Amino acid sequence: MIVPPAGRRRYDSSGRRAQALANRERILRAATRLFREHGYAVTSIAQVAEEAGVSTPTVFAAFKSKVNLLKEAVGDALGDDAEAGGPGDQPVLRRVHEAPSAAEALRRYAEVIADAGRRAGPIYAVAHAAADADPQIAALVADLDRQRLTGAGYVATAVAAKRGDADLSRVGHLRDTIWTLSSPLLHGLLVGQRGWTVEAYREWIATALVALAVPSVRQ
Repeated sequence: MIVPPAGRRRYDSSGRRAQALANRERILRAATRLFREHGYAVTSIAQVAEEAGVSTPTVFAAFKSKVNLLKEAVGDALGDDAEAGGPGDQPVLRRVHEAPSAAEALRRYAEVIADAGRRAGPIYAVAHAAADADPQIAALVADLDRQRLTGAGYVATAVAAKRGDADLSRVGHLRDTIWTLSSPLLHGLLVGQRGWTVEAYREWIATALVALAVPSVRQ
């Protein structure tokens, strides 16, 4: 057995990893603030580095590119919504599915929409505005919309089942209605531009979902 010389310590990389994670968090927070305040095109990596208190190479080492930094900022704002394996695996959507009525399912989903708008609406609007000028960002926005459509389809199917409605065309119409009303851009219009409270926005979404998505429900 080889005995290490006395006094020599094993290399411990935990401190370096912790520092890298702390830098990454600061960079992400700084980028999110700058993207939201100034937009994607105007914000530079050098500005993000200065805001985060790190070097420009450190930003590139952590995120590789400005596009990836925006992707991470959007994903961070969405939280668990972006990480779940599928709509049925998300606790918030399971709660929607377990609602005792179609109307209650939609009201519960209005809470999901309002919370997602609060967390991700502003940074989603940044990505949406930058999509025309960058194919990678356009692909990101399209992927986010597809994910939202999948979630809307799950909710529409659950609501239709609670109504005993098996007509696929009506389920598709319901899915598209839910998908439209769940757009984070609506949050930006009403809360961001018109100054609505989050509570007023959530109640408006709930009322609209029940009235428009399932007109026959008045529970």
